[in-house]
Amino acid sequence: MFDRDRAAAAVESLTPLGRGQLAALCLNRISGLLDDVRISGEFSSIAELVYQIQEYAVSCARQLPSDFDLVGMNRRLRDFLGPDDEPHEELPGWGAWVMDIASVADYVLRTWSTPDESAENCFEVLLSTYSIAGYLEDDSSSPNVPALGEMEFRHQMDEAGAIADGGEWGNLAQGSADLAQSYQRWVEYVTA
Repeated sequence: MFDRDRAAAAVESLTPLGRGQLAALCLNRISGLLDDVRISGEFSSIAELVYQIQEYAVSCARQLPSDFDLVGMNRRLRDFLGPDDEPHEELPGWGAWVMDIASVADYVLRTWSTPDESAENCFEVLLSTYSIAGYLEDDSSSPNVPALGEMEFRHQMDEAGAIADGGEWGNLAQGSADLAQSYQRWVEYVTA
């Protein structure tokens, strides 16, 4: 179960840089789901945008210079997700997965681009990523699927603690990649 109080406290304990790093790790884990053609088939331009936002977030997390078009990325997200603060109609089937992943990318982009609101946006990244991991579990046709939502939340809290303690980005990214591979294996058992 997602412990909102614990997640909020973990996010609050981080600097804006740390929040961005945590958000980037979450996006790293779920963006690989777009490699499944069932999910990205009709939405290849959105998959490309999510990967671009992931690249931007990783560059920021590593504190490397970047020259990404933030305005353009945000505009493309708005074109797909709809205007800010307005409800949007969920797409059916695999389209819902694409919308959920694009929403995480949106919150990741906001975590980096609006440091004053990074706590709120990072929290939304954590909650949304937990939900996607839970969907992998809930929508699985396999009786052997592990508790992916719980694994995701534990991983998030471990990462937040490691970032707060000055953990090295490369080590954190490798641990995140291992869980991402697990998600990519389990998405094969999902039917939309």
